[in-house]
Amino acid sequence: MKKESDSFNRIKLKNKIQGMLEDTLSKGTVSIIAWLAVTMILTVVVFSFVLVLMNLRPDNETGSLSLIEAIWQNFLRVIDPGGLQNDRLWGYRIVSAVVTLLGVLIFGALVGVLTTGLDNLFIEIRKGKTEIVKKDFTLILGWNPTIFKVISELVISNANHKNKKIVILSKNDKIKMEDEINLRINQKELLKNFHNSLDGKSHKTYQTKIYCRSGSIIDIDDLNIVHPENAESIIILSSEEDREDINTIKCILALRKKAKKIITEIKDEHNKELMDFCFQNEKNQNILYIPSEKWLSRITAQASRQPGFSVIATEILNYDNDEIYFSKVGKELIGKTFKEISLNCVTSIVLGICKKNLDKNNLKEIYQKEMAEGKLSGIQKNIILNPYEKFNNNIIDGENIGCVIEEGDELILFQSDDGYPEFHFEELKIEKFQWKSGTEDVILPKSKTLILGYNKRIYKIIDELYEYVSVDSEVHIIAKMDKEVEKHLKNNLGYENVKNEDITDYRISEKEYIEEKFNLESYESIIILGYDDLETQEKDAKSMLTMLLIKKMLEKNSKSSLKEKSIVIEIYDEKNREIVELTEVSDYIISDTIISSVISQVSCLKKKDFIMFLMNYLVEKAVKFICFQQITILKILTENILLKNFLQL
Repeated sequence: MKKESDSFNRIKLKNKIQGMLEDTLSKGTVSIIAWLAVTMILTVVVFSFVLVLMNLRPDNETGSLSLIEAIWQNFLRVIDPGGLQNDRLWGYRIVSAVVTLLGVLIFGALVGVLTTGLDNLFIEIRKGKTEIVKKDFTLILGWNPTIFKVISELVISNANHKNKKIVILSKNDKIKMEDEINLRINQKELLKNFHNSLDGKSHKTYQTKIYCRSGSIIDIDDLNIVHPENAESIIILSSEEDREDINTIKCILALRKKAKKIITEIKDEHNKELMDFCFQNEKNQNILYIPSEKWLSRITAQASRQPGFSVIATEILNYDNDEIYFSKVGKELIGKTFKEISLNCVTSIVLGICKKNLDKNNLKEIYQKEMAEGKLSGIQKNIILNPYEKFNNNIIDGENIGCVIEEGDELILFQSDDGYPEFHFEELKIEKFQWKSGTEDVILPKSKTLILGYNKRIYKIIDELYEYVSVDSEVHIIAKMDKEVEKHLKNNLGYENVKNEDITDYRISEKEYIEEKFNLESYESIIILGYDDLETQEKDAKSMLTMLLIKKMLEKNSKSSLKEKSIVIEIYDEKNREIVELTEVSDYIISDTIISSVISQVSCLKKKDFIMFLMNYLVEKAVKFICFQQITILKILTENILLKNFLQL
């Protein structure tokens, strides 16, 4: 019985040791390396004591070895088996051979573990799962075609600042993301071209470091890899598959308590209302929603009525050439009106005023009503864009008309750099100049519009079109669409003169059908849309093919040409812009460029609410937006070359 108990205890002890060893080794590479290193040290020390205690020597000429010398000799045997050939005495040879054999096993295993550990480290780095320990970076969550334009805009905005960083987290492979970014964005060339476009001189610039990580933007563990709490601002890009903003909303919910500032693209405006309701009790709401579908729809519709609108909107919002700056007014401007400042500024275009104390001004009822209804919030309550529209019916007569500049106010400028603007104050020679405030009743014209193609924005585009034309205007649609979509289109738009012709495709082989059914000469404007269910390049190729078809059909009739028609084409890849320009189209909407410009501006500008305010102003005011109004006046009253060039955009 006692023997069985001893045997059981030995087995139990053996299992405990084996379990402890397995637990230790399973902890990873570092633990294995530690055990192998300890084993190697013990082997060297134990056999060094054997050499010293037994007084073993390599040969007869060598004296007794000290413990330190014995440890050194055994260590050399462990890492280099070739040292055995110098041993002469058999006792020393036997100990050295045993140490060498153990060393080959232990040191070989150590090298193997180190190699495996390094391989695993490189694999982890390749997977993009290592943590970001940086601070004050711009974090981009998600991946879609706009990301390259967003990065380009951020690189340009960071050109004058050292150690700027961009961190990207998406489900794509890290190496693949880095390769695509390096292929599409050459920072050195980008910065060189940017400064050449300004003054042709070389400038000291700094490149932006870009780090990519792989992971899900809705997985909290993956989000912790990039430490969103350390980011200056967070940009959430919605994927093409996320039609209902589901992933975007989940990401916002995961980030709202960690993020300093969130800029997110949102497709359905109802989701914004839902998120506002969820966060209504939070004091500091740090989320800005960019309604990309709404803005693109309105810009498309407005461009069909005012060719060139999208180009000017893009020029205002991106970092190419001139940019938007806030500049505190100098003493020489205090007491002057916005009219005087804007008409005598020779280096910049003055877009508006950021008032230090708006309540002191004698505002018109229209602006007071907007504030009372809560339509303006945050910085917008201090901003007046295009004061002519809000305060003036006559910009020449009446000294008390217009915004008076006070100490502490800031001018909102459109200029090439952040320098202080130059003013040449001269007496205006014109005696009378009547300014239409835009509040008068306008008779909307009757119009015919042809839409080729279909995507989810078509409803908003048609709604926006009817803001600028009479209700008896006609909209004809030629598109490939499902019957349910067609039914919804007919029943829910609420316009009697919207007609749809459902065809399989509008290839060149079917041009006779289009020409027979639709007389292109009768349409004032033509809009070409890309299909949602196609890839980006396929969308653009199909739209350009349609554009060529229209060009051929119009030029066949010598009475008309593309230049005489308002034709807007929607493209998704900026690289296709040059191809589209060859078709002499009136205007083109580059979805990626417009939205990415807004995103990057909001991310970089300190007064981020202003860009949202400005963009809403652009898409709401349409043809009579700020630049058209102010440049028209300045063109009449001055001979400023800068403004002439801008007017030609």
